[in-house]
Amino acid sequence: MSATALGVSTLASGQERRQPNLLFVLADQWRSSAFGFGSDAIVRTPHFDRLAKQGANWRRAYAANPVCTPNRACILTGRYSHQTGMIKNDLQLPPTETCWPQVFSDAGYATHYVGKWHLDGAPKPGFVPPGWRRRGFATFEGFNRGHQYHIPWGFDDQGHSLEELAGSDLRDYYEPAAQTDSAIGFMRRNQDRPFACYLSWGPPHTPFRPPRDFRRYTAEEIALRPNVPDDHSEQARKDLAGYYGLCESLDHQIGRIASFLDESGLSENTLVVFSSDHGELAGSHGKYRKGEPEDESLSVPLLMRLPGRIPAGIELQTLINSVDLMPTMLALCGLPEQGSCAGRDLSGAVLPDRETPHVESVYCEGRVSNPSNAQPNPTNPDPRPWRSIVTARHKLTVRGNHEAVNSLFDLQEDPYEMRNLADVSEANSIGGDLLAELRAWGTVTEDSFPARPPAAKVEYTLEGD
Repeated sequence: MSATALGVSTLASGQERRQPNLLFVLADQWRSSAFGFGSDAIVRTPHFDRLAKQGANWRRAYAANPVCTPNRACILTGRYSHQTGMIKNDLQLPPTETCWPQVFSDAGYATHYVGKWHLDGAPKPGFVPPGWRRRGFATFEGFNRGHQYHIPWGFDDQGHSLEELAGSDLRDYYEPAAQTDSAIGFMRRNQDRPFACYLSWGPPHTPFRPPRDFRRYTAEEIALRPNVPDDHSEQARKDLAGYYGLCESLDHQIGRIASFLDESGLSENTLVVFSSDHGELAGSHGKYRKGEPEDESLSVPLLMRLPGRIPAGIELQTLINSVDLMPTMLALCGLPEQGSCAGRDLSGAVLPDRETPHVESVYCEGRVSNPSNAQPNPTNPDPRPWRSIVTARHKLTVRGNHEAVNSLFDLQEDPYEMRNLADVSEANSIGGDLLAELRAWGTVTEDSFPARPPAAKVEYTLEGD
């Protein structure tokens, strides 16, 4: 058996140590600007700010498909939603897909999942039983879907309802705090072996009701992004007042995790990765929530810390997509590359002893399950399917088909995407080149766009296997 399979790596000095542990933390609907180190200056996130300074802060991270189920599948498999069939919410991830927890488990890691899953079809909350539906997680404390932050929601590993297990005094119950307790408990119990823990928080997804200690904002305090139309300002401020409170509540939880890792001595050999499945539009461009190609929806936070391997305080402009997370995390933990991944190993961007990768562009998709003639709706006025390509400077989007450019933005000169260059003659050559590159991405990834790819088939079983 190889050293990797035994969970051991050999250092240059001849000493041996375990492969790094992995703590992967995912928030739901947290846009990349809503941090102390981001452009939404009012929000206070001192613990996340510290995490960013202790490792790598990827400033150009994007969701491959900025909706919950599709992008969670992208993160777990390293493949695009049109490849897995996970093209909309409430589908079940096909059993044929290779997922990174399986790779960690095969290498001898203890594997554990906590929180919202959203990869097992429609059941709500939905117990995810042992077997292939857990995708390599040996233990599982969570639920399939739902957002109920102030009452017990979900199940323990054996399927017992958390509501039934909870005590009578729930006045101060907060789901992310209980989930953080679970993750810390798992890591404490497995200090003597390699572990991979996935902690999935529900906030700052709606409902925008933070716990009492974090209701600190009034609508009048909120400074809106310049791309929020005046007739949306009242709703946007109301939403963000609660949204930022949820963000700050999670900052408190990441501070608890950091303290535990430091006090237990696990910090030095634990790769901590934090990201989100998508962002929150909050009135920008007259839109709300997710599923759109604009920055507030598509751009996500991505922090990585691994002391002694990832230098502290690096801010990266390397483009990265959520399909790149699986191969990159496997490489950082010394585990074998998986040929199933469509994403790229970008670990060289954070490891000084490896060649820095050059990424020309990332490919993103949305509204994949919608017909090209889908009707407008109040939340997002253009529901047609879209594809985007993002480069170091530009973002190009097509909607409904790939014959015409819907939007083209110069992100360097216009970071809030307020001046569409699609019909500006001076930008025609740029648009033409990017459109050709977008089509090439579609060919390489076997994207059937503008036709809709088939959705994953939900295959429920009464037992885990």
